[in-house]
Amino acid sequence: MSFQAMAWAIKQPLPCQEKMVLLVLSNYADDKATCYPSMSRLSADCGMSVAQVRKCVAKLEKKELVRRYMRMRSYGQTSNVFAMDLSVTLPAASAPPNLIERPHDLME
Repeated sequence: MSFQAMAWAIKQPLPCQEKMVLLVLSNYADDKATCYPSMSRLSADCGMSVAQVRKCVAKLEKKELVRRYMRMRSYGQTSNVFAMDLSVTLPAASAPPNLIERPHDLME
């Protein structure tokens, strides 16, 4: 696990499901911020369907936080390699809007 990758992932202003996928990828990352969990492994760890994980990965790729590279074996494709770009930090404006403007609203 790369603590640097985990700290970077936590700071990214992302919707919940995308952040979950990014955190799980970061949890598997080595010191070069790369990992290769299968989609089914990510699905199980994130608690969402494989289809939803694929959508989240595609969104993370579009935001240039993650790059995905296919790995081939003699018998066909195996799990992808995921590379995270720790130099990228999304602007706060890309975060979902906060539903509660003031913390004291919870106390009423």
